[in-house]
Amino acid sequence: MPLVLRFNLLRNNIWGSRSVRFLKQLAGFSSGKLLQPGTYEKRHFTTKLTDTASWHKTDSGSCSPSIPPLWLQQTSEHDNPGTVLVFDIETTGFLHADHRIIEFALRDLSGGKNCTFETLINPERNVPIYAAKANKITTELVCRPDVPRFSDVLPLLLAYIQRRQAPGKPVLWVAHNAKQFDIPFLMQEFERCSAQVPADWLFVDSLCLARKLKKLDGNIGHVNLEALGKHYGIIFKGPSHRAMPDVQALSEIFQKITLGLKLTRDGLMSEASIFYDFRKVSRI
Repeated sequence: MPLVLRFNLLRNNIWGSRSVRFLKQLAGFSSGKLLQPGTYEKRHFTTKLTDTASWHKTDSGSCSPSIPPLWLQQTSEHDNPGTVLVFDIETTGFLHADHRIIEFALRDLSGGKNCTFETLINPERNVPIYAAKANKITTELVCRPDVPRFSDVLPLLLAYIQRRQAPGKPVLWVAHNAKQFDIPFLMQEFERCSAQVPADWLFVDSLCLARKLKKLDGNIGHVNLEALGKHYGIIFKGPSHRAMPDVQALSEIFQKITLGLKLTRDGLMSEASIFYDFRKVSRI
């Protein structure tokens, strides 16, 4: 089945549930703001749920053979860290107050079918030359009517995460340099859409964790994503400075960091609480 058709079937299935209709109303969106199915057929890139059914193994729940589901030390046999999403964004520039998101990708570390989500995003502004040189995302690539705006993507993203979320458990978002970069950009896009970040979304900065691990492991040098990839022998698969290749690499790096720090669920939640407080007091 072609990817575009498969995506449209998945999208229709997601949007059919009562909980998703409630999310649409809560976020202030109507289905009329979504791109029509025909527009996806004309696009080279598309918002998509990656169907990896052929990779899925019921014994491991892995989304990719090279990335096992997240393992955390548990404080009890019933302990569960909830849904852990590794995400990354590409933007038109460095400062969230002046720039916009142009690409978004995430991976659910619990694995399974459709455990990734990625899309280009129309920023409704030009992409500066210096940004386009870094990630090869140009104004001509994203500023087109068939590339969704963040307001088009948000209802589908909320619905996707609601379907992946464990009942009664939080959603832990993980990004490298999340506090200074990814979180402010994400929050600003929510504000532009007059939507609130769900209260049970918590954020973890893997850069902060890597700095803690560096104090314990003298063999770790620089803690940027590329350096950590080299340290752990992880190969970036795909174009450099693109959201999904960075997500795939960080998914593996994050596993290594949590094992190195011997993080329990409580330890990870403690890291997340820092950014939960940061979210409450921040004003963008």
